[in-house]
Amino acid sequence: MKLVDFKENQAVRSIFLVLTIILGFIFIVLFTTMYVSDAIRNNNACGCVIPIPYMILILSSLGLFVGSLSSYLLISKHLKEKKQMIKNIEFTLKFLDNDERKLITELIKNKGSLNQSEFEKLTGLYRVKIHRVIEKLLLKELIQKTSNGKVNKIELYPELKEIFV
Repeated sequence: MKLVDFKENQAVRSIFLVLTIILGFIFIVLFTTMYVSDAIRNNNACGCVIPIPYMILILSSLGLFVGSLSSYLLISKHLKEKKQMIKNIEFTLKFLDNDERKLITELIKNKGSLNQSEFEKLTGLYRVKIHRVIEKLLLKELIQKTSNGKVNKIELYPELKEIFV
């Protein structure tokens, strides 16, 4: 199973979970509304069991609780995945020297693609140093370089893009 398939599967599960929670809440509200309207229609709405204003407050509170809970579950799950991904990226980049790590990190931050001239501004390295580091990364087959006139476009290999971006 590819990492991308796993992420898509997780996203579908998260969406399904949220929809299930929301539909369950809607069902409870509809059922309660039908109960209250039936009680009003049969002149049994004296408020003896649960007064109608309290019923509205209870349903509103329940709605806030359900919404907060589903948001918390999704956000905490997303933050855990993001932390794990950052940890994996940092561990993987430990195998590179400092300058190589700087270039790869900037590529990851910029969705896997940058012009070679932009590295000087982003990393603080000199042009010649950047050229040498790019040549090392090309030999290691971590990046690919395409020329478009006088501009060189540096990209992560597609396999690495799937992992890091």
